[in-house]
Formats: sequence, C-alpha cells, structure tokens
Amino acid sequence: MRIIDLIISFCIIELFLASCSEKECNVLVIHSYEKDYPGYKEYNRLIEKEFSSSSFSADIHYFYLDCEQYDEPGEIRAIKRLLDTCTHWKPDVILVNEDQATYSLLKTHHPLLKETPTIFAGVNYPNWGLIEQYPNLTGFHDKIDLKKNLRMIEKITGQRDIYTVLDYTFIDRKIREDAREQLVTDSIIDNLDWRFNWATVVRESKKGKIVFSGYSVRNPSKQWNRSARPEKDFIWAVSKYGSRPYLQLKFDYVTVTIASSSTRFRFTAINELFDCGYNFLGGYITPMPVQVEEQVKTAVRVLNGEDISCIPIRESAKEYYIDWNILHRGGMGLKDIPAEYTVINVPFKVRSPFLWWFLWVGGALFVSCLLAFVTYLYWRETQRKRNVLYALEDEKESLALAVAGSDSYAWRLKKDKMIFDSFLGKKSDLESYSLDVSVFCSFIHPSFLPQVESILHRDMIDGKRFVELQCDFDGKGYQWWELRCSTMKSIFGEQKTTGLLLNIEEYKKREQELIEAREVAEKAELKESFLANMSHEIRTPLNAIVGFSNLLASPDMEFSDEEKKQFIDTITRNNELLLKLINDILEISRIESGYFSFNNEDWSLAAVVDEIYQTHSLLMPRTLEFSLEKGDGTVWVHLDRDRLVQVITNFLNNAAKFTTKGYIKLGWNYVEERHEVELYVEDTGIGISKSEQKVIFSRFYKKDEFVQGTGLGLFICKVIVEKLGGRIVLSSEVGVGSRFSVFFSAEKRDF
Repeated sequence: MRIIDLIISFCIIELFLASCSEKECNVLVIHSYEKDYPGYKEYNRLIEKEFSSSSFSADIHYFYLDCEQYDEPGEIRAIKRLLDTCTHWKPDVILVNEDQATYSLLKTHHPLLKETPTIFAGVNYPNWGLIEQYPNLTGFHDKIDLKKNLRMIEKITGQRDIYTVLDYTFIDRKIREDAREQLVTDSIIDNLDWRFNWATVVRESKKGKIVFSGYSVRNPSKQWNRSARPEKDFIWAVSKYGSRPYLQLKFDYVTVTIASSSTRFRFTAINELFDCGYNFLGGYITPMPVQVEEQVKTAVRVLNGEDISCIPIRESAKEYYIDWNILHRGGMGLKDIPAEYTVINVPFKVRSPFLWWFLWVGGALFVSCLLAFVTYLYWRETQRKRNVLYALEDEKESLALAVAGSDSYAWRLKKDKMIFDSFLGKKSDLESYSLDVSVFCSFIHPSFLPQVESILHRDMIDGKRFVELQCDFDGKGYQWWELRCSTMKSIFGEQKTTGLLLNIEEYKKREQELIEAREVAEKAELKESFLANMSHEIRTPLNAIVGFSNLLASPDMEFSDEEKKQFIDTITRNNELLLKLINDILEISRIESGYFSFNNEDWSLAAVVDEIYQTHSLLMPRTLEFSLEKGDGTVWVHLDRDRLVQVITNFLNNAAKFTTKGYIKLGWNYVEERHEVELYVEDTGIGISKSEQKVIFSRFYKKDEFVQGTGLGLFICKVIVEKLGGRIVLSSEVGVGSRFSVFFSAEKRDF
C-alpha cells in the first residue's frame, strides 16, 4: 500500500509541475480564403493540436481574408484594420497561410509586423522583394513541382496529353514563368500558351512526350496561336466526353468549378484542394498535416526565444498522395498505385482484408452463439415456468379436494342469532340452523370470550376479523376452531355480518407438531425448519380459500353480488399470499443457484426515495405518522433500482407490521467523508433485542410466529444489498424502536 501511495503522489507532483511549466502565448492565424472553406476546420484543429502537444497554452485568434471578394487594395485595407485592432490583444506570433494573405499582410507595412515574428506557409510564389524587407519573417515555400506531378499523372492514367486552366492574373503569370523554367526537358512539352495546335499535341503525345496545355477562361483571345482555336478545344476538354487528365495549379472558384465538370481524373499540385470535398485524385504536394507541423514547430522555436532571423526560409516537404475514394470511384484499386505513394481514406476492409473478414466472420459467429445462448435461456425459462404452472395446477386440484372434505361452516349474523347452513351435521327443516349468540358463546373457553363477544357485537365497526379459539360443542372436550367474520353495510344501509367457522384442530395438532419439529430442526438442520414454517404459513390462506370457496359453492345460501365480490377478494388475497410464499422460495432458489440478476444504472436517489414515499403514504396505517427526511444536494447511485425498492419496501412493511403507535420515518443522507449514502427506515415499534439482532438476517427467522410472513424477507434483503456492493446496519432497542440502514457508494453532483 505504501508503494502505491508513493506512485500516486509522484504522478500528482508530475502533473502539478507540468501545469506550472506550461507557458501562455497569443497566436494570430490569418487565412486567405473565406471561413466556410472546407479545409480550414481541419487546419485549425491541427494547429490547436500541435500547440497543445507543446509547452505552450495558446490563445488562438483566426482571421479569414476571403480574398475572392476583394481586389488587392481591398485585401490590404482588410488586414490593416485587423492589425489596428490588436492593441488590446497583442499576438506573440503571427501565422499566415497561402499566397494572397501573405502578400497582402506584407504590403501593409504595419508597425506590428516589425516587432511580431511572422511565419508563412503554403505560399507557392513568394514575393521575395517584399520578404527581404522583413527581418522578423520566416516560413515555408510550397514550391510546385510540375515535373513530378505530370509524371505522376502519366503513370496513373497512362495519358500524356494533360491540361490546366490559366488566365493572366499575377499568380497566373507566375505559374507560366515557373513552368517555362521547370519544363526545360525533351520529355515534357510546355503548351501553356497554346503554341501547338491539336494535331501537333496528339502527334507529340504519341511519341511518348507529355504535352502540358493551358486554357484561358476569362480572356481566351489572348492565346498566342489563334488558329489553334483554343476555345473549341477547351470546351471539348472539359466536356463529359473528354478523357484528358487535369492538373490544378492554383485555387480560385472559377477554375475549381470548371475542373469539377471533367469526368476524368483530376490532380492538384497545391494542397488546398486535396481531401477537401473537391474530388481531386491526388498529386505531389505538401499535405496539410505536414504544413501545419512545420509552421507550428517553427513558431514554438521562436516563442522559446530562438532568433527568427537565424531560421531560414525552406521548402515544404512533399510526397505523392492519392485519395482512395476518388480512386475507387474511377474504377481503380490499390494495385494500380505505386507502392511509394501514400493513399489516404482507405477503408479498413481494403487496407486489411484478411483482418476485416476475420472480424466479420468472428462477429457473425459471436452473434450466432449469442442468439443460440439467448434461445437456450428462453427455452430453459419457458420450461421452468411450465413446470411451475404444472405444480400450481396440481396444487389447485389438491386445494379443491381439501375444500370438498373440509370441516368448515358458513354463517351470517341476524339480530342476535347466528344462522348456519349446516352445523355439526345438523340441519333444520328450512335447511338452515340458527344458534343464539349467547348459546354459541357458552361453548367457548372463557379465556376467548372477550374477543368473540367483540366480534359478534351488533354495533361493531366495518371490517374483517379473525380469531382462533377453543370450543366444546359435543361435550368431548375443547377443540381448536377459527372464527372469521366480515362486517359491512348492505345496499339498504343495514349492518351485515357474515363469516366462517373452521375446525382447525387437526391444523393445530399439525402446527404443534411442526413447531416442535422446527425447534428440533433448529438445532439439527435448517431445511426441516423451512418445512415447518411453510406449513404454518400455508395453513392460513388455505383455510380462507377453503372456507369462502365453500360459501360460494353452497347451493343453499344466497349472497348479494357485493358479498360474493367480498368472498372472491378474500380468496384472491389469500391466493396472492400463497404466490408470495412461492416467490420467496423461488427467490432463495435463484440466490443459491447464482441466477440472481441485477440491472445496474445511474439513478437520482432523491427521485427513487420520493417515489417509494409517495407509494407507501397511501398504504401506511392512519394511526401512524409517516414522514420523509431528505439529505442535502443531488446524490446519484449506480445500482439496480428495482432491487433497491424491494429492500426498502420490505423494511417499511416490517416497520408497519411491528409498529402500533408513533411514527415511521423514511430518509437518506450523504456521508461526505466516505462518499457514500445512508438510506434508512426508522420506527417506534416493539424493537429487537440484542440476541435477536444476531440472527434476524438468517433464513426463516421470524420474531412473531403468529404474524404472516415467511421469515425470508430480511435474508433476501441482506443478499441483495451485498450484491449491490452495500451493507446493512441495524440499531434497535426493545420498547423504543428500530432503525434499518443501508449504505451504498454514491456520487454527489452539482446539477
């Protein structure tokens, strides 16, 4: 642990020193074209990336000259206005890109340029006379290599008759002069000024020479050899039937638009048009990432104190680049491209076909296996549910047989008489048997009389009541019976009481035997205790189902629809109790078999607790005060919401079961120092002794054997909380109350 602490401390110190050593700087970036130019978004991202990887924290401002909208004086005025606004935000270095912005910036002769180091890039034709006037200037000359571009086109397309579009602007004249200097060779013919007619061009290209022709768009009459009719050849060259490759030498929207109408391969000698959505196949160029890297690294050298006058102007590094998307669109593949060329945008399937097929086949196999596994799980779950349904159907048949042979008697209270359909085998002539309440009470053991008299009182309040008592109807000794009754208002406004009298002597005997067996099993084996407990718990709903089913099935008694509905509700409720018992058993089975699943997600604890509180506010006894205590802030937990609700619901149900007066409190609070939350249920119930607290989370433990329940709830809660990565803490005092708390890791957020 000490070594780990040292490593963490060392990393924190390193991060602190790195943050302290990071220097700040202001950077002004000037672009030639408009802001919407497709390449600038990536260009700016690369600039920011390069600075972030250096030791500088750069505050970068971008300016877009939009040179297509201005003439030369307008460009100069726009940049002057920009530099005049830099009084409050002074750049530490200026990065200027492309010919137009560089030329216009230097033509301003602004005083800021004398004191601010400036680095240009992407300049094809520098104005060396202007550059020499600025000792505080360096950069990269993006010199066009016509020979390599033309030979690249020949190698890829097999065509030697290549054309471009040139006019007679300043940049066009520079290109023509540069071409005359570079194309002094026998293998390439300079036809930019259309010195040769079409027949000569075809003849020379067949001899193996590359003929590089130029066409004017804005002023075609200035072509030198008018008899060659360059206007006609130009229209044909860019028509959809033309097969001549095109080489772009400058960036303006007229030439780019014309080039886009060509259906053959288009190449570029400048990087502004490559991989920017203009559909150029490639060229021998300085790619954008290389241009940015050269420019920013030079800026970092200057910002670190290196004298800019000692950094010479250099030519940008170039390579052969091909765009795979355009290559594929033209019906070519990687096999048609020389190995020394760099191909970008190659799909993974083309770049690594073996690995692609391996992953595809592997993914298909994985999906197939996953589907097979899910199908198997579905089949297994279907089988399990089918078996459960068969078991329930068998149990239903068994219950029907139990009702048919049960010793149960339905009765109704009429004035001071209890009217039975039959009683101990006796029937009257009217097929009913009446018994005065006082006579009935004479058969009851004196210790149970107060309870029975309160139940059979004529003015008793509406509701259902159950009491177990001992009666001696035949003079052979007391036997255990259960008296159940339901009191309600009839449709005529009268009080109506009906009920069941069930002989539970056998059940009591079995219960006593099971209790004794459980006491023995607690010392020997846990599962025997479970059987005893289940027998006890099943008895109550079974008796209700048997008795009220007998009432409904009796042909000798007539009941109103409301009474029948009440009987059915009683049977349904006891069926639900039986289902709860079975569900608890299945829950234990899933826990032991390892199929206890969780769906953990992020939840707002306050929202979950509020929902639980709103639900149970309607279910709590009115004799109890039910309140909610909220913690501070917004706390989030990562767990299975339904499982959490199950745990808290169990706590609240137990609190309501064992609390007769006072309050029940639901609340939560965030423990800052441990980054965890406490969710608790507090009551003023009977409390739990110290000895019971040690075993209360055990299986099948029940504090009160006469309260409905399986004794599995708290055990299941404990397992759920532990599976969710939490813990349960119990604090209780007999006669004062109890507090069940669960603790989970949590995150406090400010939103």
